[in-house]
Amino acid sequence: MKKRTIIVTTVGRDRPGIVAGISKILYKYNANILKSRASILGEMFVMVMVVDVSNISVSLTKLLSELKDEGVKLGSGISVEDEKTYEEKKKIIAFDMDGTLVNMEIIDEMAKLAGVEDKVKDITRKAMEGKISFKEALAERVSLLKGLPLSKLEKLKNKLELSVGVQDLIGELKKAGFVIAIITGGFDIFANYIAEKLGVKYVYANKLEVKNGILTGRFKGNILSPEDKLKALMDVAKKEKVSLSKCIAIGDGANDILLLKKSGLGIGYKPKKVVKQHINTLIGDEDLRTATVFIGVGCSQIRREISRFVKARR
Repeated sequence: MKKRTIIVTTVGRDRPGIVAGISKILYKYNANILKSRASILGEMFVMVMVVDVSNISVSLTKLLSELKDEGVKLGSGISVEDEKTYEEKKKIIAFDMDGTLVNMEIIDEMAKLAGVEDKVKDITRKAMEGKISFKEALAERVSLLKGLPLSKLEKLKNKLELSVGVQDLIGELKKAGFVIAIITGGFDIFANYIAEKLGVKYVYANKLEVKNGILTGRFKGNILSPEDKLKALMDVAKKEKVSLSKCIAIGDGANDILLLKKSGLGIGYKPKKVVKQHINTLIGDEDLRTATVFIGVGCSQIRREISRFVKARR
């Protein structure tokens, strides 16, 4: 039988819980830990395991599901990758904006300013339940913002709160030579502001139509759909002359699923329930610096050791 191995990386504050919880699941299903390395990154405990899953007693899907659930329960970040994905050096990273780079859903804040908060939330709920499409929901919500002065949005920009660890993460990514993009279903006025603040090279966002300093309730151009978000990442990859397998995407919502699945590494940051089943890397903690370990710029010594071990077994 051909040997099959996976790399399990866990990052969190509960060291005893992580070691016991992850090891228990692997043991329960007859997964064999071939090598394990651990380290400390700031306040975080990091554990990386090379695991032989050739003779597991359940499907790999079942095993991955339980590992992810355990990671979420522990409030940790967890990643399960095959050898090729783990070893491939990534060069591009794309971030969603609302709920990822910024710690809020900006359209909800806009709705408050327009006095239509309840109506917007009702449409959002219907979209989350699958009763209306993403495009339809966004178009309906934006139509309710008709008449909102651009001056109020300028003030809102200054109230945006970056998610915990964003600036440190971006700094580490730049040091490592990553090309950074924002690809969001959010709005250009805010995405461009965040990009300028963080020094992001590429921005893809929905454009709001403005006339005489007032929102018209319409879009300028087409609405950026989940398929368009993937096309945007492919566009960045083409411009930078790298393959999609060398790209990372980080997001949290249903409209990020396609992007997360098709990129070389898809990371869910506090992902919605519907997203979790589609990804094998997720962050349950508030601190986005956790992502440095999965990306390969944090605890790089462990990554080198694990990669050497994996190559030596071939």
